[in-house]
Amino acid sequence: MSVVFEGAARTLLILHAVLGFAAVFAASHHAAHAVLAALGKPQLRALQRFGWIAPAAVIAQALCGLALYPVYRVRVRAADLERNAPFVVQLFDFKEHLAALALALVIAAALAGRNSAEAPAQVRWPVAALSSTGAAFLWAAAIIGLYVTARHPV
Repeated sequence: MSVVFEGAARTLLILHAVLGFAAVFAASHHAAHAVLAALGKPQLRALQRFGWIAPAAVIAQALCGLALYPVYRVRVRAADLERNAPFVVQLFDFKEHLAALALALVIAAALAGRNSAEAPAQVRWPVAALSSTGAAFLWAAAIIGLYVTARHPV
């Protein structure tokens, strides 16, 4: 039974990583297109396309992470990291906060950016800032997540 459970956890971890990369890349593309729109060079179709792909990927990745969290909490955090690497525990918690902020920023940027390509520049720059900050937070969360997983996988 333990082997089946361990295999499911590893599969979920791989899915979490794949969705994380999809979220990072989609949010980065949305940010790039939001900045282009703010500069007066909008690519409306790309902005709209990444305006739904980015939040969908971030939400799916977050749900996968939530499903994986109980296994991490018991098998990794409590069993090893809290005793042997408390800094890694703090780093993981920081990553979770970054990811939660990124989730809110990416969704807000996608919603605000739906019609921003035709809006005046004073509306397009805040959307670009939201999107760019969300993408930057996702990049940081992904790098920290890879480090924590390399230190001790599920």
